[in-house]
Parts: sequence; structure tokens; C-alpha cells
Amino acid sequence: MAVAEHHLITGPSRGGKSEWAEHQIALLATGREVTYLATGPAANGDSSWDERLERHRRRRPDNWTLIEASKASAVCAVLTDVSQKQQLILLDSLGGIVAAELGSDPVNWLKMQEMLIVAIRQRSTSVVMVAEEVGWGVVPATALGGLFRDRNGEFVRRCADISSQRWLVAAGQALPMHALAQIVPAQP
Repeated sequence: MAVAEHHLITGPSRGGKSEWAEHQIALLATGREVTYLATGPAANGDSSWDERLERHRRRRPDNWTLIEASKASAVCAVLTDVSQKQQLILLDSLGGIVAAELGSDPVNWLKMQEMLIVAIRQRSTSVVMVAEEVGWGVVPATALGGLFRDRNGEFVRRCADISSQRWLVAAGQALPMHALAQIVPAQP
């Protein structure tokens, strides 16, 4: 089985992550099918969120398949589904999975995280992952906010480890971390 090259697109809110991920997957697709795996909540009457979803829908080509799933088990099912094996996957976003699993205890969260990493790593077609950078600013005022920040940061770092291309997208600019960055050594 051929090992696919995976891409991680990360950065702050409204920086252009999703647009860059859509651009990257379109370059990879060249006639192949694309599955857009959306992990955020569906339209829910929140006008700001619903407007954001509509912007994403308008940008998405009609021939891309949309699957909405946020729980780790559902995302893994899509990643390992035989009918999806030849399709490229745009996973937008890792933070949606983290948010959906905040109620999981630490041991189960680590198991789910490992299950997701293995499912991505074993794909023979590329996965382009979008990830939020949430720990750059104010320390969250709540324990739940801190838990999201920590789990998200850890998960994004693990996804970066299995990605051949890692992009930082901010202010509408994409920087190739895979070409410019030095890997921080792991500490025991």
C-alpha cells in the first residue's frame, strides 16, 4: 500500500486556513474525487455560524462529497471506509473533533486521538487537515476552555508529526513550515 502525503493547515481564526486547504486539495485532486469532512456543528440558528457555513458551501465545488461528522468514532469510520479509500479527504477541522470529545476522560481521549492518527496514517490517499491555533493569546477563563486549548494543541502537534506539508496561514498568507521551520525536540 502506498503511503499518502498528508497536509496540515493551521493558524488563527479568519486567517484563510480553509481557503488554503481547499486550494491545496484542488491541486492534489486533478480529476480524483474529494470528500469534504466537516466536523463543526450543523446550521443551528446562530446567524454568525450559519453565515460561516454558507461561505464554505459557496466555495466548495459541486462535485465534492460533503460528510458531516464530529465524534472521533464517526470521523474514523469515514477515514477507514472502503468506499472512501480512493477519495482525497479535506478534514475541516481538528478542533471540531476536540470540541465534540471534551466530555471524554483523559485515557479515552488519548485512545481516540491514537485511533484518529492511525486512521489518517494508514490512508493511501492524502488527507488535508485544517487546525485552529487557540493557545496564542489570552489564557482561557474556564477549565473547559483550558482543556480544549491543551487537547487541541496536543492533537495538532501529533497531526503535524504525520504530515509532510505543514502550513501556517495568517492574515491571508500561507507560510510553508515544512520548508522553514526547525522541529522542536521531544522532551522525556
